[in-house]
Amino acid sequence: MGGTLTIYLVSNNGKLTKENGVLQYSDYLGNTSKLIPDQITQIIVFGKLEITGSAFNLIFLFKIALYFLSKNGRFNSKLVFDETKNVILKHRQHLIYEDISKKTQISKDIIRGKIHNEFLYLQRIKRTREVPRSFIQLEYRMKELRQKLESSDNLDEIRGIEGSAARAYFQAYGSNLLPNWIKFTKRTKNPPEDPVNSALSFLYTVLASYLDKEIIESGLDDTVACLHSLSYGRKSLVFDLEEEFRTPIVDTLVASLFNQGTLKKQDFRFEDKTMDEEFFEEEKLEQVEILEFSGVFLNEDGMKKTLNAFEKKLNQIHYYSEKNKSLSYRKIIRYQVQLYKAVITGQREHYLPLVVK
Repeated sequence: MGGTLTIYLVSNNGKLTKENGVLQYSDYLGNTSKLIPDQITQIIVFGKLEITGSAFNLIFLFKIALYFLSKNGRFNSKLVFDETKNVILKHRQHLIYEDISKKTQISKDIIRGKIHNEFLYLQRIKRTREVPRSFIQLEYRMKELRQKLESSDNLDEIRGIEGSAARAYFQAYGSNLLPNWIKFTKRTKNPPEDPVNSALSFLYTVLASYLDKEIIESGLDDTVACLHSLSYGRKSLVFDLEEEFRTPIVDTLVASLFNQGTLKKQDFRFEDKTMDEEFFEEEKLEQVEILEFSGVFLNEDGMKKTLNAFEKKLNQIHYYSEKNKSLSYRKIIRYQVQLYKAVITGQREHYLPLVVK
């Protein structure tokens, strides 16, 4: 089996080979890096990468999970090993999905944690920044939605509350962004329309890939969830369990990357209406469908800066009430997946999401 490291390869037509019993990555400039397979648990590739047969054999031998994302950070495909044989566990997931009462309870628990983390982050902003009156109104709106959630037992209403809370939260989020070249007023995606949304979308995708690996290793089916409904090809459980981590891991990190000057305007590609052939190939769209497309994406340097900061964030220590001790976010994610599994198997009554203090 592989080790514990996640390796990120930001590749512009790079190549992965086997050299003297280890993996060797060569970028388009000819620079090489050695990757020790028994130290690696996961490789996430951004862009195009050629992998030789001997390199694949080494990856198979050490059962290293491979995730392939486009140069714009969109998920394309994955290669994982030892898909669970625990059909009973997967059956339990489907039974809970059909149990409206239980599914609603778990969804409510997840959204309670998400809104709690969003609300507390807004309070942190208010303590450290001079905020406009509109911010106070949005904070109050979040408080109202938290109260409304507690009295709701309807799944569609709970999903609606989550959406309303997210809109209010992101309208207020911009108050914590200091650089005057940033214009952020709301969450946009597919495509992101500004650098902040670009960084958020990118890291949400990276976090999802990290969570997916943990879910697969736990034996759970990553396509069957509660809050996010069944949909062809959708990793619904990944999106469910990602909710509680969005604010403490990604949103706080993105704000700090801009405020500390780590990410600058030159770290982004501002795409116009003229897209290259790779874009059309990745998005599986006809050129006539995309004539009005525009978007903002991290370039290679921006990706590398952001991924380096993300790895440091995962290693940050945070108090984890479930174990009554401080752990890295990396370990907390693993424990939360196991906690969800315990709810599915009936060992636990409620799912308790990670909440910040």
